[in-house]
Amino acid sequence: MSNRKWKFKKLLRKRYGREIWIVKRRDGTKGYLKIPFISNKNKYRLLVANEYIAAYLARKLGLPVSKLKEISVKGPGRIKKRGLLSIKAKAKEVIPWKKAQFHNSAQIERKVKKAELLAQLIAFDAWILNLDRTNHNLILHRNHPRRRYNWYLIDHGIALFGSPSKWKKRWSRKTYKKPRAYETTLHSKKARRSLTLRFPKGLKRYTLQHRSYTEAMVQKISSLSKREIDNAIKKVPKGYLKRAEKAFIRNMLLKRQKHIQQIMEEIFTKLQQQTVKKSKTRKNGPYLE
Repeated sequence: MSNRKWKFKKLLRKRYGREIWIVKRRDGTKGYLKIPFISNKNKYRLLVANEYIAAYLARKLGLPVSKLKEISVKGPGRIKKRGLLSIKAKAKEVIPWKKAQFHNSAQIERKVKKAELLAQLIAFDAWILNLDRTNHNLILHRNHPRRRYNWYLIDHGIALFGSPSKWKKRWSRKTYKKPRAYETTLHSKKARRSLTLRFPKGLKRYTLQHRSYTEAMVQKISSLSKREIDNAIKKVPKGYLKRAEKAFIRNMLLKRQKHIQQIMEEIFTKLQQQTVKKSKTRKNGPYLE
């Protein structure tokens, strides 16, 4: 993928310590280029590492994910900047999950291809400690209004090693030496029995209704070899992870892999309790969960 083929088209937004550009290739392919502010270079390398590892593991487990590539592009003032490119699907309609407005589980199964994989996302996100699965980072695409949507995942920058601004590595490393370390998230100093996961609108209920699909992902995660986990870490560009950081991520993935069945049982128990509580306080209402 030649860097010279990509050209700056538009500044999408500038916040959270980074710029996001819309860039375009000669063949019409578009992408989103995330560029860190100079003061956030150290955080950026960790976020890039999280993205590469999560993308590799997702593909190995059969989940569609956006293609990633580090490139340099000339922007305003012909100033060249380097960032992480996420390639947008080439389709007539490309939208975030939020805009689809599915009203029930039947609509999801009828309008989305490989819908069973959507119910498997919860296990993947729990394993890699991705607490930020939202309506905006699950992307749908199709070429005709009557066709079913394909989909793919984006934005895993605060999974795995976590957001550098939200936890201290020294504390986390010590915590993961404890016997029940798999209960702890990297995003908090508090140990939890289960993670507080976010869901795209409608997927919580869909997942609860199709727990057998989730069990299939639990089995796939449990069967993944140590070699594949090592290969995922090797996908990170050279110089972006220190030796101790690589070891930390590997240890976390292996510990959570070993206990993924118990982790998911605890998460499902919590989700069912939340659903019962809400059904008692609101008998009728829109399809939100």
